[in-house]
Order: sequence, then C-alpha cells, then structure tokens
Amino acid sequence: MYSLIIIYSLIAVFSWILVDTFSKANIKNFGRELACAIVLILGTIPMLIAFFMTGTTGMPNNMPMLIVYSLLGGALLFLGYVLIYHSVSSAGISNSYILLEIQPPILIAFGILALNESLNTLQVVSIMLIFIGIGFVVINKKLRINKDLLPSVVGNIMWSLYWFIVIIAILQYKNFVIPLLLVRMFSAIFAFAYYFAISSGKSQHIKTIKNIKKGAFMAMVLIIFTAGVLDGLGNLLFSFVAFSNRIVIGSAILSIEPIIIWFIGILLYKEKVTHYQRIGFAIATLGYLALSLA
Repeated sequence: MYSLIIIYSLIAVFSWILVDTFSKANIKNFGRELACAIVLILGTIPMLIAFFMTGTTGMPNNMPMLIVYSLLGGALLFLGYVLIYHSVSSAGISNSYILLEIQPPILIAFGILALNESLNTLQVVSIMLIFIGIGFVVINKKLRINKDLLPSVVGNIMWSLYWFIVIIAILQYKNFVIPLLLVRMFSAIFAFAYYFAISSGKSQHIKTIKNIKKGAFMAMVLIIFTAGVLDGLGNLLFSFVAFSNRIVIGSAILSIEPIIIWFIGILLYKEKVTHYQRIGFAIATLGYLALSLA
C-alpha cells in the first residue's frame, strides 16, 4: 500500500508539473479568465470517469452539508487559480510557482494534527532534507515578494484551505470521488460565470484566436485540454492519498514540484543558477530519494 501511495503521489506531482509548465502558454493564448475556466471544466473528466468506474450509486448521507463543503471548496479552488494565474501572467512561472512551497508544510501539519498520522525516523529526516533543500533554492534565488507575487501567496493559501475542506469531506463521507467531483463542478461553474461576467469588451482576444493558423490553434487546444485533464487527474490521485491517511508523505513528495519546475526553467528558459541553488537542488533530491525508499 505504501508503494502505491508513492506512485500515486508521483503521478499527481508530475501531472501538476506539466499543468504548471503549460500555464503560461495557455494564459498567453487564451487569456487568464478563459484559461482558468477551461482547465477547471476539463478537470472534471477524470473525476467523472472515476465516478462511473467505481460504480458509485445513491447519494451520501447529510447531502446539504456536503453541498456546503463543495461550494466552499469549489470557491477556494477557483479563487486560487485566478490569483495564481494573475501572478503567472505578470511575474512569470518561476517566481509564481516557487510559492507552491507554502502548501506542503501546511498540509503536513494538518496530517499530523488532524489525521493522527505518524512518521518513522527516516521519513522525518527525508522531509527535513526536502525542506532544507527548498530553503536553499528559494533563498539563493533572491526571490522578492512584490505586488505581482502577492496574489500567488494568497492563492496558494486558498489552495491549502481547499485541500483542508476536500480532505475533511472525503474522510467524513468515506468516499473521495463524490466530494471531489462536486467541488470541481462548483469551481468550474464559478470560473465559467467569472469568465462571462468580465469578458465584455474582450472579444478581440477571441478574434485573435480565430485568426491563428489551424495547425497552431489545434496545438493550443491540445495543450490546454491536456492541462485540464492532468490537473483533474492530479487532484483525483492526491485525494486518494489523503483518503488513505497518507497526506504527510504525499505532501512531502509534492515538495519536489517547484524544484522540478525550477530545473525546467534552467533548461527551457536558460536561467542562471548559483552554486548555492545547485546545493539546494542536490539536498532536496537526496531527501526525495530517501523518502521513496523509507
């Protein structure tokens, strides 16, 4: 079971890495609002597939409370996307997604305090190595929190609260598919309504899309479709990890996501890396490998 948790967590992380890598191109081509709406809507696909594959029938007990959880979780997920996409469009991917590191410590604390999870010594050391490495990477990258990055800070806090609500719902109802599907559906509705509410006067963006060559347009559609499905898949798998009471391990593995995005930035965007950042990357990678073997 532990190996399965590691595998699911890794698939979730790498799904989100691709989503984050695509996000800047999606925002550039479709605009923040439309890109957000498309990703959230398409993200329901893996959850609908899981719903039908698990053969879930009937409605959960205390449905009104589940609707409340779903509304709150959907609103937090949607707002997190809006805020983080705002930072991505103005401050870039590297700076915006480094702030994903706000989430794992909060989720790990939640797993220990609320879910009574326990860790062995090697796991504790591994998680410490991951966070020490992350610290080197963030500090030596000379990240400055400015007004363009503040939305990402708030957005990541909202995503942490979103996970709180999802985890509470799936543990209370002993089912991770239905609560997650409802939350995602409400977030998609919010994003769809938000797009149409503020799209007045922005029809020139749609006209620009229509003028793009067919081949390039199809590539754009494929990229954002893939991003939406992968985001939904990542949420589905991480919810299973939480449902299995292994959120501490899942959150620790999630910590490698910004490091890999940072590494992608070096290869794709030719970013310069300091000696201390290389040390941080090595320490965090060592911690990740040790955690996988723990």
